[in-house]
Amino acid sequence: MKKTFLSIIFLLVSTQLVFGKEVRTRFGFYINLPNNFTQLDANIEELLKKDKEGIINKEYFDELMSGSVKSDMNIEYLFPIKKYDPETNNINITMAKQDLREIMAFAIDELCPEMKIMMEGLYNKRVKQYQCMINPNNIQKKSSPAVYYFEMDGPFNNQRMHMIMLQTKRGYSTTFTLGCEAKNCTSLFRDFVSIINSRS
Repeated sequence: MKKTFLSIIFLLVSTQLVFGKEVRTRFGFYINLPNNFTQLDANIEELLKKDKEGIINKEYFDELMSGSVKSDMNIEYLFPIKKYDPETNNINITMAKQDLREIMAFAIDELCPEMKIMMEGLYNKRVKQYQCMINPNNIQKKSSPAVYYFEMDGPFNNQRMHMIMLQTKRGYSTTFTLGCEAKNCTSLFRDFVSIINSRS
């Protein structure tokens, strides 16, 4: 009996350590945020003004976002609190008024090279694409008609970008992006998948 009780206590404590707390995103859905992460809201336009190093190709970004409403420029950052450099190791969430079914009209072999071209234009450098797939096994679809996964080089040297595109609200596509130094990706990717699968 005592062993069972201790096992239950351990399970409750370890679950709390893994999942942390439920938080509401600025986009209206909830996620379980691990205790080792903190949350920050921002506006992409404001962040681009602060990019003095020119990491993002602003002209290309403006072209991509032409015709977008101001709310499409909102971004939510999830930063690991300790151990990792938050500039190169972070998760961001964006939402745009675009039904995912519009994207589903394209075959994956058409979409993959287009995503690579788009990222090369945005980062103003050549990037290698490592993975591109629809409905990966580790991401729950929930109410999304599909889930897209892209992995490629990030804007910084020795950085990878993992991007999940899905639908959390009808008529809106939501993108979760993990930027991580290659040496930290395995650990951060577990948190990334856990956060995405916790959405409600």
